[in-house]
Amino acid sequence: MPNKTYAGEWLDIARRNVETARLLFDVKHYNDVIAIDIHQTIEKSLKAMYAYNGTNVPRTHSLLMLFEYVGQFIDMADIGRTTIIEISDYYQSDRYPGPKYFIPENDEIERNLQVALSIFNRIQRHIDQ
Repeated sequence: MPNKTYAGEWLDIARRNVETARLLFDVKHYNDVIAIDIHQTIEKSLKAMYAYNGTNVPRTHSLLMLFEYVGQFIDMADIGRTTIIEISDYYQSDRYPGPKYFIPENDEIERNLQVALSIFNRIQRHIDQ
């Protein structure tokens, strides 16, 4: 039996992340900070499907694994694995200084913000059915 309440809790937090990312992008804030909110939007949106299905929500930040699970229930064919891997790197690369640290360009952030919103909206529609 679907658990809309638990899934809704995940989506409420994901909504805050995507709204924060959009606000920060609109005022030209730090792209590395926005990238984390993009990652978190997608991670929490994808985890909402686990919650909805009554499956244990995995304790992982790996977007690819979560994305592949959700792809069994929602058509995500137009969102490439490369994009998901790129966004997944934000969490690890942008959180800590070091050789992998980078600041994504504006066009990349804008594109991936749209991906995050698209994933969020698809999952929201699926759960609301």
